[in-house]
Amino acid sequence: MTQGNVYPITLISDVSMQSKLLKDSLEKGLPIQVNIVSSEALKAYELNGKTIDELVLIDFHYLDDGKFEAYNTAKMQSDATIKEIVFNCPNDAPSSQLFKWRNLVGVFYVDDDISLLLKGMDKIMNDEMWLSRKVAQDYIEHFRCANTVTTSQAYANLTKREKEIMKLLGHGASNVQIADELFVSENTVKTHLHNIFKKINAKNRLQALLWANNNISLEERV
Repeated sequence: MTQGNVYPITLISDVSMQSKLLKDSLEKGLPIQVNIVSSEALKAYELNGKTIDELVLIDFHYLDDGKFEAYNTAKMQSDATIKEIVFNCPNDAPSSQLFKWRNLVGVFYVDDDISLLLKGMDKIMNDEMWLSRKVAQDYIEHFRCANTVTTSQAYANLTKREKEIMKLLGHGASNVQIADELFVSENTVKTHLHNIFKKINAKNRLQALLWANNNISLEERV
């Protein structure tokens, strides 16, 4: 949800000089309002009925098991689909360490500078994803294997081109990558995505990916 033209984002972190500097940098570079929420504050959300924002920025090293439980409890209170963005991820972290975030839409690494973070956050706010191709494939494959589903009639009703785009979307491809793969313009891809979202009742790429995991068999997605 937006407040005017400003996107509220929950930053899961202790309130510190570093988190305040990150908040200031993000708010100066993007039309967002960053709300710093500690794990202790999250525990109080259940008591007072507060909810976290739809966009959540998480320090890779911050959430230990106890803090992660508090975060999950707060997340379950939200009616919205939470988009999870992880930053400060070690460059050599295996993809499996990211699987606990089920609605992952972005990963930023320790060596990424603020300009790259701002660029990626802007993409995410426009319903893109900011994942390396490898992380996206590993991530989606993990949840595919955990979910045995049969293809729904809704997927069967998509056109051949729409199915091709859904398959590429499922492999973590951006609009530009999809356009290059199919030799069409980026605007054509956006038009197809708009039509797909209407047909499957999805509001964004994340919801489309979640829908795919529950409505398209593994054989269809390979």
